[in-house]
Amino acid sequence: MARKVKIKDTDYLFISAYVHAKGAKLIGNEQLMRMLEAKSAEDAYKVLEENGWPLAGTLDAGHLAQILAERREEAFSDMASLAPNPKIVDLFRIRYDYHNAKVLIKSQAKGIKENELLLGSGRFSPKKLNEIVLEERYQELPKTFADAYIDALDTLSRTGDPQISDFILDRAYFEEYLVSARETGSRFLTDYARLTIDSYNLKAVVRSARMKKDGNFLKQALAPGGTVPVAEIFDAYISVDMAIALFRKTALRKILDLAEEAVKGGRLTEFERLTDSVSAIFLADAKTEGFNEKPLIRYLFAVEAEISAVRIIMAGQFSGLPAETVRKRLREGL
Repeated sequence: MARKVKIKDTDYLFISAYVHAKGAKLIGNEQLMRMLEAKSAEDAYKVLEENGWPLAGTLDAGHLAQILAERREEAFSDMASLAPNPKIVDLFRIRYDYHNAKVLIKSQAKGIKENELLLGSGRFSPKKLNEIVLEERYQELPKTFADAYIDALDTLSRTGDPQISDFILDRAYFEEYLVSARETGSRFLTDYARLTIDSYNLKAVVRSARMKKDGNFLKQALAPGGTVPVAEIFDAYISVDMAIALFRKTALRKILDLAEEAVKGGRLTEFERLTDSVSAIFLADAKTEGFNEKPLIRYLFAVEAEISAVRIIMAGQFSGLPAETVRKRLREGL
């Protein structure tokens, strides 16, 4: 087992000031609203150019995707080169490996060789990961990741059910994420990881109940590692209200009424948006005493949020959607 990294608070003295300055240059709500109200995609992108983004030239969805990917990778690489503990940045890369694994498994099943849904910024480039899995060089991947990829690929081949295949990868993702968070030695990151797993599991309960799925389906959808044990959730699922009530001892307690409404046919997207917002509030409310890893972590999440918001607005501009429709998607994080 990897040893936890010992970092002194003073090691974060420089980077705390650095990310504060970098964070001030991120796209804010005022600029996002200007983009939203712009008359064209080109006019919307000019707002970004005014804030130091690269000149776009001919702008289309493919070019924008490349710009966003480069911005994310620049932030990750920048922080990794400066952070006293680069393992923190690696945590942000893990999700892209698992996203790409899902894409590659479905592509293999359909015989697709190229897929524009692959994303950079993982621990492995899309090209490298594709080579590894096609040549079955699984020993080059972290064991949890490799085992999950093989299992998910086999499951999709046997069952033809991509959802079950995705569940396997989701469980492995959260396992790797939680282990890696603990290895950084950051209690803050570990608590965040466990809250994220709780959020995922609460969503799984609500979705399963809405689809009238039984406990065996839910068991496959749950991920261990949260503050609410999966065995307790599974046992309580004989009554959906009982299963939801288990989360009253977590930071999700304020949205459980919405969870119950969503089970009965209420707005699922609103419930899921607010579930995700609990994690965002956790990040924003965490007190920073002295110099530590929290400003770095907040900055990386802020970069991810900026990229997501720009992607949603620009997608709306390319599609000619009304501003109010895009504004709704921004609220829902779609």
